Amino acid sequence: MLRFRSSLPASPVPLSDDSVRRLAEAVLAPGHFFTGSGVGLEGEHDAEQETAWEVFRGRLVDRAHTRQTQTFEAWDIYLVDDSGRSGEPLLSLKFDRAGDRLHVVRGLLCYVWEGYDAGGNVYLSRETTRWVRELTGTISLGHFATESDLLDELVCRLFQAVVGASRLPLTSVEAPLPGFSFGRLAYFYRPGPRLDRPARSWAELLESMRGAGLGGTEQAKLLETLLHATSPNEMADLATRLAQQEGPALLRLLRTLFNEVSLSPWTDLVDKTLSLLDELERQGHVTAEQAVDFLGGLIRQIGRHLTAYDLVTFHHRGANYPDALLLDAALKALLSRLESHSELFDDATEDGGEVRDRKRLCRRALRQGWLLRRFYEGHPVPDAPTSPGESMRVLPLPHVRVPEEQILQPSKRTRHLFAGDPLANHLGPHGEETLRQGLRDLHHPQELLELGLALFLDRPLGAGKGPGEADQTVLLSHLAFSRSIALRRLKFLGETGLVAPAAVGVPLSAVGGRARPGAVSVADARQVADDFVFLRTTASSARDFFRQYDFGPLFSRFRLEDIAEGRTMLILPLAEGRLVVHDAAMRRRLELLPDVSQGYASRAGNEYLTAGLQVLRVGEETDRPGELREHDLSVPVRVLPATP
Repeated sequence: MLRFRSSLPASPVPLSDDSVRRLAEAVLAPGHFFTGSGVGLEGEHDAEQETAWEVFRGRLVDRAHTRQTQTFEAWDIYLVDDSGRSGEPLLSLKFDRAGDRLHVVRGLLCYVWEGYDAGGNVYLSRETTRWVRELTGTISLGHFATESDLLDELVCRLFQAVVGASRLPLTSVEAPLPGFSFGRLAYFYRPGPRLDRPARSWAELLESMRGAGLGGTEQAKLLETLLHATSPNEMADLATRLAQQEGPALLRLLRTLFNEVSLSPWTDLVDKTLSLLDELERQGHVTAEQAVDFLGGLIRQIGRHLTAYDLVTFHHRGANYPDALLLDAALKALLSRLESHSELFDDATEDGGEVRDRKRLCRRALRQGWLLRRFYEGHPVPDAPTSPGESMRVLPLPHVRVPEEQILQPSKRTRHLFAGDPLANHLGPHGEETLRQGLRDLHHPQELLELGLALFLDRPLGAGKGPGEADQTVLLSHLAFSRSIALRRLKFLGETGLVAPAAVGVPLSAVGGRARPGAVSVADARQVADDFVFLRTTASSARDFFRQYDFGPLFSRFRLEDIAEGRTMLILPLAEGRLVVHDAAMRRRLELLPDVSQGYASRAGNEYLTAGLQVLRVGEETDRPGELREHDLSVPVRVLPATP
């Protein structure tokens, strides 16, 4: 069974209406929340709440656009600040007893358009602010047998309602609540005695989370909240406390933070995170080598992301550009360490092969970061990173709303990236020499390959979703190489004598899938370059795919040991909606057909196909190395979700 937080105690108590009520009250207790200065929460329970209610494609229709109503038993949490109580509950659980469902709803203060009578039979529209509701999820209670199962799901849904349902927020419900983005609100379920008030400071929050058994994403979001809530003069204390609690896992947690974070709206989070890294290094909890490796890995990852999703075609044509700002900050932090620890970048005669490879990775990060930073210098952008959806949210000061014309029309943008801050000003003597060495490294095939590497994202099982509908099916990430991009970058670097390598993989021309509004797809690669070759699916996302469906019976029937063990593979959509699993040698090992006939269900923050997958073809290993035995299955084998 998929679990959101495996540490929650199991209970065999069967689910009933009374237990639903007890759990709803328990998970919304004040002690599970963090609230910043000037923010309060008020809870209400309504046994018979009648409200406007119509759902279309997973979205709650605005009150003004529907006449339908429904009655729920509701548990509401309102936000209270200097402006009073929120016009809608910040969070709400609505129990539909007749439908055996529990809805999770959140409220946001937004800019909206409303009609009004201007007199003389003239009706006009005007912009105003109003609290609006978003349906973040519906729990079908019939899928949960015990109280502990429902508790795990409720904890997940409320957590995601606050922090956002995806690390890639393409729709509003996938994005965090503004209160979380600005460090004014967080939700972390704490088992044990019920507390009657929220945590109010970062120290109180950190202490209250001892032994809470948070999952990986929760830990990253806790760290994000702590950073938001910590003032610069308290950073040393935070670093000490975190090092005591997390130990060697702290750098891994920092990596997870950046993998999961939504950097828009842009805040001081990146500056604080890098300040925390500085403090950890100063106190001796992190070595200079570890800090350099961390920054290098972050820069390489951003580089691959910006190769796939540039600031010209994507990110609302560059309106939302926090990745460029993160690249700039991380690159400057790396350059600073380069001047004080050049030995971590420069080859020495006594270095062994592993040490030389690590140093080359550091120089690769420097070269890739320098290349992209220089490429985007002077690029026109809005006054602040944003998107059309985000600009409709009312955000707290000092955030200032970006004019709509800057978002929609690049020609109206007056700000230029890194204006007045040329990268050359940050290159010291060691930096210049190391950068030259990084250019000489381009004679190494792997370094040439990196010039054209991109990281594309795909939700191949969301084909049954409607346009713009939120998609929480498994998110795959793929490394792909474009020779044309590598050649353009060689020219930009002045290295015209080198030849970009060919890559072995699945060419873009053979890849299926289609671009869908509100979702990512490998088809997006066609907007970047037509010569991409897909090399592999990242190991973590491949594991997520195979963990979500029960392939055990298939693996026991056919010889698929390399696939079962999670070795290097490539999972891509091809023609007719089929999904093909390739092995490291790019041989087709599994051909799958997602079955969308019964729609989708959700558990632990993951949507899955209720009817599962049909296995149409298997490429089975034989006793002869490199040889496969092909099986076209006249009766497809069905792979069901790994959930009850």
